[in-house]
Amino acid sequence: MNLITEIIFIFVTYSFIGWILESLYKSILQKRIVNSGFLIGPFCPIYGYGALIMYYALESLKNNIIILFIVSFIILSIWEYIVGVLLELVFKTKYWDYSDKFCNINGRVCLLNSCFWGVLGCVFILVLNPFIYDVASKVPALYMIIFLVTSSTYIIVDTIITAVNIIKTNIRIGKFEEIEEEVRKRIKVIKYIRKRKERLVRKQFETQIDSFISKVSLKMSGLERGKSDLKELIEKRTRRMRKAFPSMKSDRLSKIFERYDDKDIK
Repeated sequence: MNLITEIIFIFVTYSFIGWILESLYKSILQKRIVNSGFLIGPFCPIYGYGALIMYYALESLKNNIIILFIVSFIILSIWEYIVGVLLELVFKTKYWDYSDKFCNINGRVCLLNSCFWGVLGCVFILVLNPFIYDVASKVPALYMIIFLVTSSTYIIVDTIITAVNIIKTNIRIGKFEEIEEEVRKRIKVIKYIRKRKERLVRKQFETQIDSFISKVSLKMSGLERGKSDLKELIEKRTRRMRKAFPSMKSDRLSKIFERYDDKDIK
């Protein structure tokens, strides 16, 4: 394989293998089938990129397993931390959180996972990658090209679709927050008027005030219906991602799934 073909091969192959392992692991933990990863399809690019990093950074260390473990431990932990930060910055969501784990750094990496990365680096360099290359060497060149072109194209399209869906969801979340703020303002108006009306106006204006409150309440009901529809759509759009990342944290989503109680306007 030339350099470009090798890079695509490693990325695609290990994105798929990573998806299988992570989905299997999470399915066992949650006792239900989980489609893990950021994308819709059966690929976890973080493992593909990680495999590229491991192959080109660790291959020369295969004759010293202790150094191989330590370097794998460090490099892949740094990679996991960087990916976590980038996802939080771009999508305003923390997709994994190790805050409850022993010896963690900002909940993005932890000692247990870093040890796992160290072991994985050793297994990758010494066992898995030689086996994968041995199998790949037996595949006819034409079939390999078809596999790589098809898989890489699928990953690109899947990435675009996923990114567009997340952008659309963020737009809906923004709209939801606007409606929520408007509802909050109307609740405050109603509560204030009900509390102060006896001192603010004479008895003969009570009917007009009650009429005004009714109009505000009616408008608020319409806003609430719109908010409810948006909430249902946002919940539907984020359901798979929340299943794939059980420890996912998002202040915006947490606020959306909170509900006003009837007593708030009484």
